[in-house]
Order: sequence, then structure tokens, then C-alpha cells
Amino acid sequence: MSLALDNDVSAQRHLSYIANDLRRRLKAVYHLGQATFFVIATTLPRKVSAANTYVFTPVQTLSPSQQTSVNQEGGDFDFYNWINRGMTIRGGDSVYSCLANLTAALELVGQLNQAEYNGAAGALSLLPTAGALLGAPTREMWILYKLVPISGILSMFLSLGGSITPSNVGDYDPNKPFSFGGFVPTIPVESSRRPKSRATDLDNVRNNNVYEDDEEFADENDIQKFAREIKERTEDDGGGSIFLRVWFAMSLQVGLIIALLIPMYYAQRGAVVTWWCRVWGWMWFWYFLVTVVAVFDNLVAAPFTKSWTIRISKSPTGIILDDTATKIYEHPKYPNALEFIKSGPVMNQKVRVASNQGASFPRTCFYAVISVNRISTIHAIAQVVAKLSSVAVFAFGTALFASATLVSISIALMVLAVILAAGVGGRVLAMWIVAAMSRHSRPIIHKMVRSEEEAAKYFQALAKIDNMQMEIKGHVIVNGAVITSRHVWFTPATYIGLLAKPFDVISLAEKAPWGNVASDAPVSGFMSSNPLYQPILTQNRFPPTIDNHVHNQQNMTHSERGSSSSNGWNTTGV
Repeated sequence: MSLALDNDVSAQRHLSYIANDLRRRLKAVYHLGQATFFVIATTLPRKVSAANTYVFTPVQTLSPSQQTSVNQEGGDFDFYNWINRGMTIRGGDSVYSCLANLTAALELVGQLNQAEYNGAAGALSLLPTAGALLGAPTREMWILYKLVPISGILSMFLSLGGSITPSNVGDYDPNKPFSFGGFVPTIPVESSRRPKSRATDLDNVRNNNVYEDDEEFADENDIQKFAREIKERTEDDGGGSIFLRVWFAMSLQVGLIIALLIPMYYAQRGAVVTWWCRVWGWMWFWYFLVTVVAVFDNLVAAPFTKSWTIRISKSPTGIILDDTATKIYEHPKYPNALEFIKSGPVMNQKVRVASNQGASFPRTCFYAVISVNRISTIHAIAQVVAKLSSVAVFAFGTALFASATLVSISIALMVLAVILAAGVGGRVLAMWIVAAMSRHSRPIIHKMVRSEEEAAKYFQALAKIDNMQMEIKGHVIVNGAVITSRHVWFTPATYIGLLAKPFDVISLAEKAPWGNVASDAPVSGFMSSNPLYQPILTQNRFPPTIDNHVHNQQNMTHSERGSSSSNGWNTTGV
């Protein structure tokens, strides 16, 4: 019985403990709830005495200042009076008079116009960021600058300060497909191996094959593969039919630049910058500054300090070269052809037109670019300076547009709409030019190497290719010999790139005092029936007989024949 009483006492104590614990918890919850309610009550909105929260009552009668503000904002926008007001403010003979006129004009502006002008200035302050809206940099813009330099510069004018040339080496991978940002998606066109229907040189006469077997290229190294790729591309004559469309696209680029300048012209005359009161061309100055910095930034953005651009085409037919002329890859003073070209040779090789054969020259060419995959210290410093200049111009442009006064919202919307549309249109045109030129042929072959010595090996391999004409740094090279040298700034290809025809060696030979020659000797190149080759009708043609050849040689002066060559060649060189 005592055991049962002990169990009852333990149960009562346990129940009492549970009850006391529950009471403490409920009390804590109660106090916490009070604190929470107090916090919520203090944060709820309460009625305040600020005027902007009073219930608005419609106005029945306007004050004179309110009536003036409504009259200014209502009605049509008088464009010519708006421009004349801005120019009248600047019409004083000093900055003081300009600021005095501006102060008087701002006092006449109502509250509604002030709100409009502030909003317009805020909208225009976003214009310096327009370059970032046109898309990320792509290597197609670098290709455009290489193919048609003027078009590339025009694209930089339309970039609105944005960087359009990538600075990452991986973006220049020649095996990477083109990325046109959704505008004109395509992939690079590989040069196709076409059947050789005619003899192109003495080797093809001996080897009358139609297709070359892939097994013979299995053991070739990268330099030989590059040279073979260039030779195969040389035999492709396509791409010349789109040049007219490229010229039309470039004219559209010029039109877009003019379309940019027109709204800026009117906007800058009517709007006034308080800290630049007397200057009316402030928007043009901003655009000029942005364009200069953008061009500089895009020119130094490419991760190549040393790069050689080579214009390549078929060699002309029906010409006779001096077989004793020193080849650029065999000059005794220089270890390779690239060192010979870097020395700046001034050579004029005698070229003659065979009067007993037809002569023709190619109309199209392509580019081979060899780039060393590194930048110099000066190049790196230039890239840093370009980025700092971009940041400085961005800050200046933002402050300039934010400080503009008397800017109508209509003018601001017109400027933004036209400038942004022109920027997007310029980017689309640039992409289209690259796509159009790459669709019909492979206009550029880019090779990245690790050192200048390696680049010299690749150029050496190109110089040894027969029946090929090259132009590099103003030097015209046919079959490995320098025919003539020109200043690079005086060549059309420096400005219009592939739109310029290859150098006309035939015309050079016809203008020479030694004229044509009838000869049974082998003639450089081959006779082409391709319509892209233009035949040259020569004068004073002689039948291909020994007597006429001797007669022609006897009529030449001793200075023309030269005293050191039995073949009648007079070569001047280094």
C-alpha cells in the first residue's frame, strides 16, 4: 500500500512541473507578442503634415506664374524659335553676357518646362553608354579592317565609343566559326580543291592529275600545309562579283555618319551647357573625341604587335622575267625572305610582254596574314592608355549631357533614336560586308605563330611558290622576285583593301622603254580562259621567228641590253 502512495505523489509532482513550465512559456509568448505588436505599430504609416500627402483639390483659377508655365508646355513645339533662342543666348561678346542671357532665359522657364528639360538632360546623359548596346567585340570587325580598311574605320566611327575589336587571342582562332551576333550567322568557307582542267605550270604538264591524293600530304609539316593551302586558294578566282555591293554598303556607312551629325547639329544649337556657355558645337566635339578614342582603342586592341599582311593573286601571263634575277629567299645578305623585305629594298626588275603570246592579269586577290602571338611593352602601355582614355571620355560625356539646359524632350528623343539606329545599322553593315566577302571565297587566311623567326619560315615558304604574285609593304613580288617597289601610303590597297585590283604588271611592262619582245623562251605563268582575267592586246607583234627576234634585239640600244647579261636584261637592285 505504501508503494501505491509513493507512485501517486510522484505523478502529482510531475503534473505540477508540467503545469508550471507551460505557464512560463505562455507568459514569455505573451511578452514577446506585446513587443512585436509595438514594433509593428510604430512602423505603420501615420498621418503627417507634409504638403505632398494632402488630398489634391483640382485648381479652378491659376496664378500668373502657373498660367505661364501651362502656356509654355502646351501647344506645338516651335523648332526654329527654340534654335534661335539658344543661338541668341550665345550671341554676346563675352562669357559674362552669355551667362547673363542664360540666367534671364531660365527665369522665364516655367516649372513644367523645367521638369521636361531635366528629364531630357537625364535621357541624353545615357548617350555615352550607347557603344555598349551595340554588342560585344568580334573578330569579324578585325577581319573587316584587314579586308577593307576604310570600311573598318567607318565602322569605328559608328561604334559610338564602343570597342569592336577583341583583345583575346582565342577570338582570333582561324578554325573558330564566325560569330555574327545573330545578324548574319555563317561559317568560314574553306577553299575547295577543284579539278585542274589545264596545265598551270611545268610540273602540272608532267603530272596530269585531276585530283591530288590525300596520302601525299600525310607527312607534311604545318609550314608546308600552310603553303599548300595558299597555293590552292590562289587557283580560286571567285569573289570579284560582290565588290559593287561592298561599295554600296560603304556608301551606306557614310550616309549613317551624316545621319548622326544632322540631329546633333540642331540639338547643340538650341541647348546650352552652363559651364561651356558660348560653345554651340559641343555635341560634335563629344562625338569627335569619342571617335578618336574608339579608333585608337580598336587599333591597339588586337593582341598582335607584329603582323604581316600579304596580298596574293595569280601571277600575270604572257610576261618574260629575268631568270638571273635574285630571288628574295636566295639573297646572300639576308638569312630569309622576310628579313630581305624588312630591309626595305628598292628594286625595279625589267619585265617584258611577249608579243607572240596573249597577256592577262588577275582581277581578284586574297589576303594572307601572319601574326606573332604576343605584344610588346609599348603595345601593352598603349592598350592601358586606350582604356583610361575611354573612361575619361565617358565621364566627360556624361557630365556634358547632364549639364545641358533648355533641352526639349522632343529633341532628346530625336537624337537618341537617330544615333542608336545609326549605330546598330553600322554594325549590321559591317557584319554583312564580312559575310558577303566570305560567302563566295575565303578572302583571308590568318596564321598565328609564336615568334618572328617562325613567321619568317612561313613567309619563306610562300615566297617559293611558283606562278604567284605577292604584294607586301609596297613591294610587288612575282615568282619570288621583286618587280617594283612603291610607298605603302601611295597604294590603293592601303585604303580600300581587296576592292583594289592586284598590281598590273602588264601595264608596267608596256610603259617601260624597252617595250615588247618576241621570244620563243618559256613565258612566266599560263594562258587563262577565265573571264576574270583581262586579256591585254599588245602592239608591234612579231611572228615567232628567229629572224624577227634577232631584229628586235639589234634595234635595242646597248644600255637597254646591259653589258653584263647576254639576254638583254638590265637589273637594278640593292
